[in-house]
Amino acid sequence: MQLFLSGGPVLVAIILISIYGLYVFFERLFKLSKERSDSDTLMARVNASVSERDLEGALVACENHGGPVARVLKAALQKLPYGRSAVEAAFQDASLQEEQRLTRGLRPLATIAQVSPLLGLLGTVTGMIIAFSEISQQGTGNPSVLANGIGQALVTTAAGLIVAIPTLIGHNYLASTVDKILIEIDRRREELMANVAQAVASRKEPRRSPKSPRADEVQLMNEDFTGSL
Repeated sequence: MQLFLSGGPVLVAIILISIYGLYVFFERLFKLSKERSDSDTLMARVNASVSERDLEGALVACENHGGPVARVLKAALQKLPYGRSAVEAAFQDASLQEEQRLTRGLRPLATIAQVSPLLGLLGTVTGMIIAFSEISQQGTGNPSVLANGIGQALVTTAAGLIVAIPTLIGHNYLASTVDKILIEIDRRREELMANVAQAVASRKEPRRSPKSPRADEVQLMNEDFTGSL
């Protein structure tokens, strides 16, 4: 308590933003841990469905799998009958939405990591002001009069660094996790487009099954992608 009181109001501000930073970090960590980033099984099912011209089957595979990669692929597959430009636009829009969803909370953490040392520096300055004010009033004969100001300067500086260092580490860890997911989305995008091109080029006849797309839908897939890919 004495240490807390010696830090003054600046230390209170540092403690408050550190609590908020802890909340943001663990909330985002929990959210990201629930997002499925393993896409090998998903792509195997989607590629098999695309090869068989089973658009509905590919959509069902994305729906059942879940996760950022599946959501982006589903958005693109829904536009598959309308041609390459529509698919590319769907990919771009869905990827942007996923990026915004995944990076939510990273900016506040970065702000806390930057502001905490500045608050510590502010506490240092205010502590030294208090110390020199005491010197001007009581002189330098009694060193104990400087304890309050110097104590505030040292405590707030240390507190700012104690908050900033782990916050920066946590931010970088979450940012690295998000980057891996976004790279995986982009990689699977290229894989899907290549498989669609291969399926169209092969000119296989669609199978008439409950999961097969309609014949006119398959014809649209052929016409719209043949000249583009």
